[in-house]
Amino acid sequence: MSIQEIGNKAQIITDIRSKLKDVRDLPKLPTLAIEIQKIINDSNSSMSDLVAVVDKDMVLAGRILRIANSAFYGIPRKIDNLKTAMIVLGMSKIARLVTSVSVMGLFEDDAEFDMRQFWLHGAICGDFTVGLYRGLKLQCPNGAHISGLLHDIGKIILYKYLPEYYTQCKDYMKANDVRMVDAEIKLLGIDHGHIGSWLTRKWNVPDEISEAVAQHHIRSSDTPSYSLSVMVDWADRLSYIVLNRSKESVIELLESDQKWIEWQSEKGYSTERIVDILLELHKRSSQLIDFLR
Repeated sequence: MSIQEIGNKAQIITDIRSKLKDVRDLPKLPTLAIEIQKIINDSNSSMSDLVAVVDKDMVLAGRILRIANSAFYGIPRKIDNLKTAMIVLGMSKIARLVTSVSVMGLFEDDAEFDMRQFWLHGAICGDFTVGLYRGLKLQCPNGAHISGLLHDIGKIILYKYLPEYYTQCKDYMKANDVRMVDAEIKLLGIDHGHIGSWLTRKWNVPDEISEAVAQHHIRSSDTPSYSLSVMVDWADRLSYIVLNRSKESVIELLESDQKWIEWQSEKGYSTERIVDILLELHKRSSQLIDFLR
């Protein structure tokens, strides 16, 4: 049955919920990611707690050692044990690495869906969300990176479990030269953000993460300007703005964007300094994805 034949968006949303409820192989958030989130959300936790968790997974521990000894971090001496590697990289970087590794293994590669590109975009958005808090000199919540990493997870859910809806939205997007989210709202009455949040709520992640995933495109007009959902939205937009552009052209685009000027002008560093932060993170994310995938 096509979307045009269904017609009623409320019925479509009910149909989507019903189909997802019946799916038996919806992925579960890896235990490792859950443990890491608990550690970083616990003010009494330490690097030793993190090492103890990572040490349970030999493959992951090996990857961390390889990353620590790579040109990626440029550490001048060889590191031959996990604890030293983790101390050198730091708790926040390790937490992001471990979460990324565990989450990126949730779905198998697919010839029709570019998983590498999908997770590269997610990794960049995760880093950009953290980078924007830094650039705006705001306190960064613990859920910032994983919110950016998972913000588009609803797209995979549509593709894997609701292929008829995904295909029609994708065709509409191409035919009308609009964003995927616009096609989803037009045809389904719901977007991939809210669909993705249904999954993250099943995972029992903190509410702020599920809300950021749900609202990174669509949210109420009274949402605070620097809430996590807004930061993820800007991270998402900026990931496309910096793509294949020089630093100068990125700065020029942002400084001519009234929304950016109003949002950023009274906070943190200059646009140029924020762009420097983001471009460095973009470079690191692109290199890191080859270690993780």
